[in-house]
Amino acid sequence: MKRETLCIQAGYEPKNGESRMMPIVQSTTFKYDTSEDMGKLFDLEASGYFYTRLQNPTND
Repeated sequence: MKRETLCIQAGYEPKNGESRMMPIVQSTTFKYDTSEDMGKLFDLEASGYFYTRLQNPTND
């Protein structure tokens, strides 16, 4: 496989009855343990995902 293909598909081993390709999970919300954690993200005092248009796994 080409390197580009490996970057997308490597490590995913579908089990019997699962999809052949890694599923894409679309999410608009993120979970936080405390409101203080969320506040730090919005104030840019901590790194992490907090708002889908500004900071999300796809932007990385």
